[in-house]
Amino acid sequence: MSPFLASVLTLALGFALSGLTASAFEAATARRASFRLLRAPDVLAVVAVPLVTIAAPYMLARNLAALRRKRRSTVLGVAIGVTLAGLWSLALGSAALQALGV
Repeated sequence: MSPFLASVLTLALGFALSGLTASAFEAATARRASFRLLRAPDVLAVVAVPLVTIAAPYMLARNLAALRRKRRSTVLGVAIGVTLAGLWSLALGSAALQALGV
């Protein structure tokens, strides 16, 4: 497999894992996964750290899409956010592949 294709598949795996984690949290708790979970006063704040670490690329992409629809963000801001979400997804996908031993 070419290095480019491996990188694209790793990126896709990371983003899929991110979306799966956020959706599972939302289904289990009926609360929207967001960065505000880190400010929760109860036990949820402890659980929020690993959750936000894994679900962050999905949450970033969702927030960027909402901001762009409302025209509250510039194209440069969206480009930076997409780059950050992509790099985070790539790191998450790489960590998942290493954990699986692939």
